[in-house]
Amino acid sequence: MDLWQTLITTAVGAFLGSGAAFGANLLAGRIGERRREAAALDELVHEIHFRRVLRRIEPRLSPNASAIDPDYDKARHSASTLRGDIRRARRSLVSGSAAAPVLDTMTLACNTFLDESEAVPERYQLQLMQLQWRLAQAVHAVASTSSRVSDLEPGDAGLVPTTAGRAMPTEIGDAAL
Repeated sequence: MDLWQTLITTAVGAFLGSGAAFGANLLAGRIGERRREAAALDELVHEIHFRRVLRRIEPRLSPNASAIDPDYDKARHSASTLRGDIRRARRSLVSGSAAAPVLDTMTLACNTFLDESEAVPERYQLQLMQLQWRLAQAVHAVASTSSRVSDLEPGDAGLVPTTAGRAMPTEIGDAAL
């Protein structure tokens, strides 16, 4: 009888131990997925923050923008590239992520800008500022879902001095010749 009791105790212990290990492994995997998702979303937010084309401006009409305004092509290229960045971030989302609809909104905002700026190029600056506003709302929504995602204004990144007491060179000196 003592042998059967030891055998049953050992089997139940092994079963419970393997179940606990399986559960811990599952939990660790889920935590890792959430961290990777938050890292991808934070990277996307930073990418949007550093898009100079999204810096807020007072929109003006740009007659014949598609032919003579170089910023028109830059804005369209930036919005198109941003769609790819959003797509890459979407691949990092866990199933059922609250960020998925927000990334859909970002993609739609880029598509809307691209469609409208192609249809009415002279109004592209207004459409660009509408894109900036929509992205700002989406960034705020994504940041509110995770403390690991920064809430940064699209296009608002600035250069800060990296070395105290030194000025950035602005001219070529004679010694360089």
